Amino acid sequence: MPILDFLKKLIGRTPTALTRKKVDSFFGVDIGLSSVKVVQLRNDRGRVILETYGELATGPYGGLAVGQATSLSPEKLGELIKDLLREANVTASQGAIAIPLRSSLIVDAEIPEVEDSRLASIVPIEARKYVPIPISEVSLDWIKIPPTADAQLEWSEGKGKRAMTKLLIVAIQNEAVKQIQDASKIAGFIPDFVEVETFSSIRSSLRGDLGATAILDIGAGSSKLAIIDRGVVRISHTINKNSQDITIAISRSLGVPFAKAEEIKREVGMLDNKSTYGELGAVVNPTVEYLFAETSRVMVKYQKENRRSIDKLVLVGGGALLKGLVDIASREVGIPVALGTPFDKTETPAFLGNILQSAGPSFAVSLGVALRGLEEN
Repeated sequence: MPILDFLKKLIGRTPTALTRKKVDSFFGVDIGLSSVKVVQLRNDRGRVILETYGELATGPYGGLAVGQATSLSPEKLGELIKDLLREANVTASQGAIAIPLRSSLIVDAEIPEVEDSRLASIVPIEARKYVPIPISEVSLDWIKIPPTADAQLEWSEGKGKRAMTKLLIVAIQNEAVKQIQDASKIAGFIPDFVEVETFSSIRSSLRGDLGATAILDIGAGSSKLAIIDRGVVRISHTINKNSQDITIAISRSLGVPFAKAEEIKREVGMLDNKSTYGELGAVVNPTVEYLFAETSRVMVKYQKENRRSIDKLVLVGGGALLKGLVDIASREVGIPVALGTPFDKTETPAFLGNILQSAGPSFAVSLGVALRGLEEN
């Protein structure tokens, strides 16, 4: 299945929307710089059941502390995934993996309107404007972005310029796919598919909204902002501020090892705790302020150019769990902000409710991959 075909069916998925015959269970893997996560789901007569989930830090596999970001070799990554599947008691025989956005590129492009049959020859030429490596080294896919109502009206009334076609183009490095395939082989399975992590988090975090929604994935290595409008990714933007920047700032300020700084960050977050750790706010605020200033800038630009308001901002990723972050984000961006709740798309034991609510943002990608696996099989 092409990388982007699922976008046509992105909106409206619910735990009861699975009607075709499918595999009993499917697992999804999210490869992050600071940890790797897995979620296994089961289809039970149209209901999506959470069977297991788990996470292992990458740091120890690269000779670093828990929480530190590192890019592992395929051999070490395969070893980690194998350990994770075992420790999480993953029993499904079929699974898939999300490709990190750092190994891919998502851009929207505009070309003169042409027949669909000509896009296969035109897209590689257009992609050269955006892809910084030879086109032969990437796999390309694309989808047409529907025009806005305003653009359709202007064209029908003869006020518009020459008819243009907007495309969402995705490029994935072939070498990154090969490395993931090599790691998977070491882990003992062959992925049914790979997809860019942005689409995985969208699938698990959207709730059928046809308005414009922004999703900010705050990771250890970078933060990724996506704006989804009418079910299509319109903007994909990387922000070079992340949760590890906060840990490093705390470590330097307090003169403590990275592991201790990570512990303090998770304990205190953005909450005031002067009596114990001093003025931590002054240490972490510059990173947080930059992150949301850049988020706000991209959203405002989109709203002005498309005359569309963004209804809400959804926070996912491990960095989204920072205490007090939602309140600060709400003040900075000026629209409703909420944590992603991907586990809401599954049926889970009642006693796990609070735990999954807290952990949910971290597992948005892995759960989104598993959801696609059930939908397609």
